[in-house]
Amino acid sequence: MQSLSPTSRYLLALKEGSHQPDDVQQEAVSRLDTIYRELQTQPAPVASGGGLRAKFGKLLGKREPAAGTAPVRGLYMWGGVGRGKTADGPVLPEPAGRA
Repeated sequence: MQSLSPTSRYLLALKEGSHQPDDVQQEAVSRLDTIYRELQTQPAPVASGGGLRAKFGKLLGKREPAAGTAPVRGLYMWGGVGRGKTADGPVLPEPAGRA
């Protein structure tokens, strides 16, 4: 099941009345949407070739990014109490294989 995008969740919260329209929150949601889309389209990581470190990594379930794939940049959210950081933060897609 695909999760809702940050914008969809924000609009739903506005409709339900749990959020008030806020230009600063809208800007944060827009930036979270960019990260959300990048994570949705990023290819799954591939396991590394060999070596002891790689073998331990495989044992622990760690994977390396696909060659030529830049990591998705995060977003630092700062603001006063009641600005929506906690409410708007957990809007990113679930990793593949976890529901």
